[in-house]
Amino acid sequence: MTLTDVYYDPYDYEIDSDPYPVWKRLRDEAPVYHNEQLDFWALSRFDDVLRGLLDHESFVSSHGIMLEIMTEEPYGIPMMIMMDPPEHTKLRKLVARAFTPRRIADLEEKIAQLARDFLDTVAGEEEFDYVEHFAGLLPPTVILSLVGYPEGHAKEFKQLTDQSLHVDEGATTTHGQQNRQILNENGEINNEAFSMIPELMEMRRKDPQDDLLTGLVHAEIDDGGTARKLTLEEILAFVQLISSAGTETVARLLGFGVVTLQRYPDQRQLLLDDPSLMGNAVEELLRFEAPSPTQSRWVARDVEYHGITIPAGSKISLLNGSADRDERHFPNPDVFDVRRDIDRHLALGYGAHYCIGAALARMETRVALSETLKRYPTWEIDESRLEFVHTATVRGYASVPMRVR
Repeated sequence: MTLTDVYYDPYDYEIDSDPYPVWKRLRDEAPVYHNEQLDFWALSRFDDVLRGLLDHESFVSSHGIMLEIMTEEPYGIPMMIMMDPPEHTKLRKLVARAFTPRRIADLEEKIAQLARDFLDTVAGEEEFDYVEHFAGLLPPTVILSLVGYPEGHAKEFKQLTDQSLHVDEGATTTHGQQNRQILNENGEINNEAFSMIPELMEMRRKDPQDDLLTGLVHAEIDDGGTARKLTLEEILAFVQLISSAGTETVARLLGFGVVTLQRYPDQRQLLLDDPSLMGNAVEELLRFEAPSPTQSRWVARDVEYHGITIPAGSKISLLNGSADRDERHFPNPDVFDVRRDIDRHLALGYGAHYCIGAALARMETRVALSETLKRYPTWEIDESRLEFVHTATVRGYASVPMRVR
């Protein structure tokens, strides 16, 4: 292993706010990094991270997908993201029905209208918090509607999700992770954000709707040759995963969007002059500021990278946020360029666990940023007042004070 004094701590707020210098040193000096203090490994180069994401037999998800919650034994929670093929594949097919290209395309005008409605709430204001009034509300409104929640719960849901994912600085356990089960010993739901799910399930049994919850309630899966319905715990796991992921990542990506366009006013002008560039701009934004920049796995068998053996029974972080700034793959990776030719990036994962809501996230971001630019061709952000959210899996801003003209 290369001798280096580089130190990477994912729980350090200062590093988290700007991890790119440390990640560059990892790529250059320690592409196979081992943090002895926190007992985890990390891969940071594009080709290595891509190989790791594709190798679901060596790097498994069933022991947990965040360093601080990993266990030596498989987790036992029926959440798709913490399963491996073939079980993962069976469940993924059920949810994929809610994210077909046709279904996503049908949502576009509804999302555009929602975006305009949220921007209307701050019309006439000289300054507003872009996350509080827009980026933090649009994604949960969209995803909860897709799941089958009644309207009006977006703000409350967003706050509960933030609280459940928060990690204190220097901590190695997620806030509230002492009880990791979806249901407690009495069969009660542990997270109040999802307390209405049983009632909604019963409603969908009697009166099916065009939403994910209806699909899950009426679905059957093959269990050892016998068809059965999904359990309450399985349905809760689906709803938690889809709702939380669809809320957090897009909210953070939108915050990164307006801050990045403020820092690169020439690129903002290109989008104003040619709105057709927005689709590629979203890809570049994902590459440039991945809202979910690290994917952690349990090492199921010895695996070798760069002549170094990562032993079975280890924890490893695949730093896709670092990989997408790797100059070995992207020319001038630290420059934001909405016309960049991108063959592929790793911001949405790759392989078996590729983000199932990727098409929705892309379209939602494209529409939301387009509507923002239509309303406000220019804006200013006081970066000294930017506030970061600190979670185990997501990077981004909790607050973006935006001054508009």
